[in-house]
Amino acid sequence: MKLRVAITGSSGYLAQRLMARLAADADCEFILGLDIRRREFALPCPAEFLRFDLAAPPELLTEFWTRRRINAGVHLAWQFDPLHNRRRQREVDIQGSLNFLRAAEAARLKRVVYCGSTTAYVNPQNPNQEPLNEETKPTGTPRYLYSAHKAEIDRVVQSFQEEHPEIQVTLLRGAIVLGPNTRNIAAKMLDWPGRRFPWVFRVRGADPPFQFLSEEDMAEILLRAVKAESGGIFNCAGDGTLRYSEVVRAAGKRPCAVPAWILYPLTGLLWKLRLSPFPAGMLDLIRYPWVGDTSRLKSAFGFTPHCTSRQALEEFLAARRASSPNSP
Repeated sequence: MKLRVAITGSSGYLAQRLMARLAADADCEFILGLDIRRREFALPCPAEFLRFDLAAPPELLTEFWTRRRINAGVHLAWQFDPLHNRRRQREVDIQGSLNFLRAAEAARLKRVVYCGSTTAYVNPQNPNQEPLNEETKPTGTPRYLYSAHKAEIDRVVQSFQEEHPEIQVTLLRGAIVLGPNTRNIAAKMLDWPGRRFPWVFRVRGADPPFQFLSEEDMAEILLRAVKAESGGIFNCAGDGTLRYSEVVRAAGKRPCAVPAWILYPLTGLLWKLRLSPFPAGMLDLIRYPWVGDTSRLKSAFGFTPHCTSRQALEEFLAARRASSPNSP
């Protein structure tokens, strides 16, 4: 079908890469970008960009989509960096996602793509060292809202998929996306409290494996998900893993192991005093493993990422060094 695509979170760098690919595709005839921070982009196909808060009543979103004959929706709007205002973070993540799905149903969209996360697999109660497949129940860690919210909406999207067989639903559980344009909380964690600070803290006794996904591979996966003739749930990550300590050393720093009973309260205090960019709950992501099995991405979805986890990290670190040549 000719695609008329609505993209939430359209000001983000992943959305920009997706829109560039879509706009150059003969199957796409219109793009509608929605973001709380409206930004326009020059695209080689008809496009419109609106300032829109997904916490607004879903009826308004339905009206926008119906009027523009939208038939596919991509949900990328999310609070990636933690907020001290937990109510607002839940409003953006949970209420915004629910409103997106309600509008998709009411506007009778044909395709829905939701960008989830492998952080939904983080489970302090049952840490699993083996790669987790898509049938694993996403629990998230309740101590870090990004993970908890991703798991909650993951389950909602699965229910939506079952209740609406007339809508093609694709749920992408992505690993940490890294590349030249990455400015996410993972990047901030490596730099805190300053780029020249020689150590990065870790939880003593923990050195979990990490997966990464390059920006370009994520954009290509999103494009293929929008164009695909069938949906499903897919873990998305580059091949291979790196231990947390390897990531730290690759960034030119040294891991500093601190006992959990000291590190968690200390990080919590610094967050409360607004001296740290992340709360104590984020430590769960560098303490417990959350690796996704990407076999289904390659076999059923038909895509093998071009960059391995290591190559995605190297791309990010090269850009980081170029932006600040004197940094580690």
